[in-house]
Amino acid sequence: MLERIAQVQEATEPPRNICYESSGIRYQQKVETMIRMHTPLDAMRLIHWASGAPMASKLPISDPDPDPGLLGPDSLSWRLHEEQWLITAGARAFLLQAAHPKVAQGALDHSSFAEDPFGRVSRTIQGMAVLIFGTTNEANAMARHINRLHHTVQGTLPDSLGRYAAGETYNAMEPAALLWVHIVFVDSMLTAYKTFVGPLSNAECEQYWQESCRYARLLGLTDTTLPASYAAVQQYIREALASGEIAIGPAAHFIAQKALYPSMPWLRKPLWMIVRLITVGQLPSDIRQAYGLRWTTRHRIGFRLLRGAGHLLRRLFPNALGRSPLVNFARRRVEGELCRPTEPVLHKQSEEGASG
Repeated sequence: MLERIAQVQEATEPPRNICYESSGIRYQQKVETMIRMHTPLDAMRLIHWASGAPMASKLPISDPDPDPGLLGPDSLSWRLHEEQWLITAGARAFLLQAAHPKVAQGALDHSSFAEDPFGRVSRTIQGMAVLIFGTTNEANAMARHINRLHHTVQGTLPDSLGRYAAGETYNAMEPAALLWVHIVFVDSMLTAYKTFVGPLSNAECEQYWQESCRYARLLGLTDTTLPASYAAVQQYIREALASGEIAIGPAAHFIAQKALYPSMPWLRKPLWMIVRLITVGQLPSDIRQAYGLRWTTRHRIGFRLLRGAGHLLRRLFPNALGRSPLVNFARRRVEGELCRPTEPVLHKQSEEGASG
């Protein structure tokens, strides 16, 4: 239904990176491939159509080394993220993350979310994609980049909210804030999968959580902070909502307004109504109420119809959105398809030449 949107091109003049494997007196040259996309990722293209916002034209990973990275092709994470329907988790995750007063204030004070909300969302999605699908080197480099940015995110809360007092400091590397952001990402991905793709067992949710802890540790979280199980994650969310750690204030409302009612030409607004309905429908009811978002019988029926249409579309046209070009590239990389040997090059003069 949708045309294939990714094309792999080998960078030959000049190659971006060259890696060598020693084989006796010969070296095998491996040239890194450049991945360029004529149009954005299929799922991101839908967001582009609905919003008109520009999207990235390249995949965020490019290392051809057949390294599985932090998770690898046998992981549940790779299998779940092959489903591009998980793009529906993005706005939900942002609204839930903004429900933490320190996270919301940091986003307003130190990011371009107010001026460029779609760009901010796109960069976050690409960063997480590198952690999940990149090589070990790519994932480590992205984690260092994210951590450097987070170390600069510091400030004070302007208002008292929940259990936090006005003037209290915030720091993006605080374990509580980091943990909430990570938990909400994981919970949103699983919620989107269960809503638009299919059921997941408790064991699968547990496996996805444990796999996510591998990249969470690179971002400053430790085993003493991370819940030991997915059941403990659910308990943490309930306690955070009840304790005042999660409280929606002016900063969160501003972020929600930008995400749900962005500035765009009026012709695109009906399309964004669908995105808004999908987002609000996936929020926990208490968060929805705290944001003051209306959820009437008409909204519930509309959400169920969208959910049913999504399931029907997957059954009738299983490749309607296509497999993610990102996952396809990662799988080809691990299988060694992207490191093609050139003609062998002699490392030194032959013995015959040396003796003559």
